[in-house]
Amino acid sequence: MKKVFINLLSYSMGDTIASIPYASEYQKKHNCFVYFCINDFHITYLNNSYSNITLVGKNEIVEYDERIDIDFDFGQNIQLGYAKQLGFENPTYIRPVINFTPKPRTIKNKYIAMSIHSTMQLKFWNHPLGSEVQPLQPNWTELCSMLRKKNITPVVVEKFETFGIPPYYNGTPSKSNKKIGLPFDELMSIIYYSEFFIGLSSGLSWVAHAMGKKVALISNFTEDWNEFDLNDEDYIRISNKTVCHGCFNKIHTVHEFNPADWYWCPLHRDTPRQFECHTSITPKMVMDSIDIWL
Repeated sequence: MKKVFINLLSYSMGDTIASIPYASEYQKKHNCFVYFCINDFHITYLNNSYSNITLVGKNEIVEYDERIDIDFDFGQNIQLGYAKQLGFENPTYIRPVINFTPKPRTIKNKYIAMSIHSTMQLKFWNHPLGSEVQPLQPNWTELCSMLRKKNITPVVVEKFETFGIPPYYNGTPSKSNKKIGLPFDELMSIIYYSEFFIGLSSGLSWVAHAMGKKVALISNFTEDWNEFDLNDEDYIRISNKTVCHGCFNKIHTVHEFNPADWYWCPLHRDTPRQFECHTSITPKMVMDSIDIWL
């Protein structure tokens, strides 16, 4: 049987979860042996989900007959961009799956899980007052207060309590139940038992989505079609198209991306409009959007 080595050039969790359904579909379509090369850390949590392909780490050496490198396509839905690189001409969205056995529930009351940090300042739910207040996370704190008034506990799952590069320090909302630095399987268990998940366009939103949870996604730096299937009833996307938005999906066409610039904002950097894509989104807008699930 022909052995095909599919190498995911991205190391990110979101890209890994988004692309794996089509690595699996490639194996089915071509009836071949597929090695899917991903970030070693992610193998543990995906190994039991797609038994028809073999997951290998970045430094693992295997023998193969054909190699296919796939990378993030800024102009496509994340998953469908990968699918097209694997030769699928008219792909449709396939919801990823993580088969996961949770640990016992540790939070008795009704709660919503949240993830508030990301990998560049543009992706955060930035506040109009910027670095002066961002350590206090006033947007998230106000949202948490609104949820508590409905007798729902907001639970933040993060690796770090504070994250960022000066002058922006992105803290953790004071009105939340903070679960910081937990082992990843414990973090996943917290998401598993939650009513639903609120996050950014980042890896933990993909984890929640693949675990079958409802996800409310706050993202305006990407277009609506960038992440999950908009027809999914378990998915609410919060954005604001009245301001500058979608710059991430115009990379290589309208402007270029500088991954070394934490404060990358291609049109408004160092102006009062910097990060307006997300500073324009209010806690009330989020609360109104998720009210149907409450």
